[in-house]
Amino acid sequence: MIVHPKNKEPKETLRFSGIAASRGIAIGPAYRYFRTLLYAEDRTLTPDEVGHEIERFDTAVQKARQEIEKVRRVAEQKVGTPASSIFEAQMMMVSDEFILSTIRQRIKHDLKPAAYAVDIEFSAHQHMLETGDNPLMRERADDVEDIKQRLLRYLLDRKKWLSKIDVPSILVAEMITPADAILFARSSVLGFAIDGGGVTSHVAILARSLGLPALVALHSAAEHIETGDIIILDGERGELIVSPDAETLKGYEQEQSYVLGSGVDLTGPLLEEDAPASRTEDGHPIKLLMNLEFGSEVAIVEAERLSDSTAASGGGKRLGLGLVRTEHFLLLHDDFPTEEDQTSLYRDLAERFYPAPVTLRTFDVGGDKVLSGSYREDNPFLGWRGLRISLDEPDLFLAQLRAILRASARNNVRLMFPMVTNVDELSRALAFLSEAKESLRSTGEAFDEKLPVGIMIEVPSAAIMAASFVPMVDYFSIGSNDLTQYTLAVDRGNDLISTLYQELHPAVLKLILMTAEAGRNGGKPVSICGELGSYPLATPLLVGMGIEEISVAPSALRALAARIKLLNYQECKDLAKRILSNSFSPEDVKRQILEFLSARQLIDPFSETTLRSGFGARLIKR
Repeated sequence: MIVHPKNKEPKETLRFSGIAASRGIAIGPAYRYFRTLLYAEDRTLTPDEVGHEIERFDTAVQKARQEIEKVRRVAEQKVGTPASSIFEAQMMMVSDEFILSTIRQRIKHDLKPAAYAVDIEFSAHQHMLETGDNPLMRERADDVEDIKQRLLRYLLDRKKWLSKIDVPSILVAEMITPADAILFARSSVLGFAIDGGGVTSHVAILARSLGLPALVALHSAAEHIETGDIIILDGERGELIVSPDAETLKGYEQEQSYVLGSGVDLTGPLLEEDAPASRTEDGHPIKLLMNLEFGSEVAIVEAERLSDSTAASGGGKRLGLGLVRTEHFLLLHDDFPTEEDQTSLYRDLAERFYPAPVTLRTFDVGGDKVLSGSYREDNPFLGWRGLRISLDEPDLFLAQLRAILRASARNNVRLMFPMVTNVDELSRALAFLSEAKESLRSTGEAFDEKLPVGIMIEVPSAAIMAASFVPMVDYFSIGSNDLTQYTLAVDRGNDLISTLYQELHPAVLKLILMTAEAGRNGGKPVSICGELGSYPLATPLLVGMGIEEISVAPSALRALAARIKLLNYQECKDLAKRILSNSFSPEDVKRQILEFLSARQLIDPFSETTLRSGFGARLIKR
């Protein structure tokens, strides 16, 4: 239980909306981090000072390299090699001979102090990134700022930045660097609440790799928070609650207690037949799977640990992966890996979870996952993304398909195509798959000839036409995040309209039901792999609508399994039928679900009701 600091007056409860860059919930005192930015003054050197100033600059560069390498080693230990490669990119930047020689020229010919030359040169490079067309490159400007500040600290003889917290706390700041994130993670940080940043920033990637909840794009939150303030960082719903009232705090503590202390074991009664499943109280099974952000070794290890707990007597894993986001590997490198690299990565993943299924989704780039070199688009979510890019880049697409096929040799890999909008797109994708198979046959390489193929149902057109896809696929997987934003015309990453993003909107639910019915009528399993799968209030509806598989983040799996066991399948079917026939707003859907849970004394296990709105909080408008 959180205890408010003694001798501290209670503060007004405030609530801020941000973007959930890393999932999870943290409750604790804030640690307000101030990272003072350094600036260099201009002056003219005398000719006699030039040699010494260049020496000082070269020494600063060497110290910066040593420090970055130290941070990289710490990162490799904590998050693995893929994520730690972020610091290799920084090392390349501080070793870029063009930049370094330009700075030396400013010192030698322009007679400028080393600190001023560093400030001017790196600031110019930073401005170029910040004003460019590529959102991903704009976020990389923070890396340039980190290197610039690191060099200025040496050249201006300033002390090292604080990178340790003595009391377990939630770090609150206007901005932090990737090095800050790694170094604070060595101490007692519970999560990150950042005014700036985005979901593809290096800090966000590291937070996910570290398994720490993080909110970004909070804008003015930091200026309202002091060290010691009790805060709730809700990385599930994108909210930061400062000085929560007793009811809200109790609700979050109950959820944490339920999730962490429910005593649910993933062995025994949760395992049915040949796959992990949670049965409702009247015996209806719901298969459980895990979502995985590829490239995060911490996430892979956590998923492995859960899967190990379901191992059969022979030792084989039974809890598999319902969604592997292969594009997250790209975000670490800003480029496509080679076919050989992909083969090694996918094969290793399939081996680590064998014989449990591993569902590899082809690259879903574009939208909020923009790569270096991507075209500028005024509306990227409605533009060149997902399967459209793959179909337009056949060499890259075939390379990934061949790599996935090679990884399928032991028959536990499933393939999934993202952002399918019509039958023609799927036909073309399947033609490329056939070509990739023929290429491997010609060289005698082993692969699964019956590789299961599925599609993501993420746009209304795919849900409406779901029955047309049934003869062409082996399964459907509903991506509720995109399906919600496309159905409601709400960008889920836009914090200005985040309150309009309503996963329980009746229109979204009816599209999910259409997909479930099409799959059931065609004998094809239907899963859900979006965040709706771990939203407690949605669970009775998903069960009642006939969703057969639910894939969630590893951290949400135990709580989901426990909640399913408390439900009655027939009652959930009646609830879903009633809601989908007479509800016209998300509020009405929630009201009926809460009445359903309350009548069965299930409010605490499904405690979203006490969490969602931050009762008593004043929302800060921006």
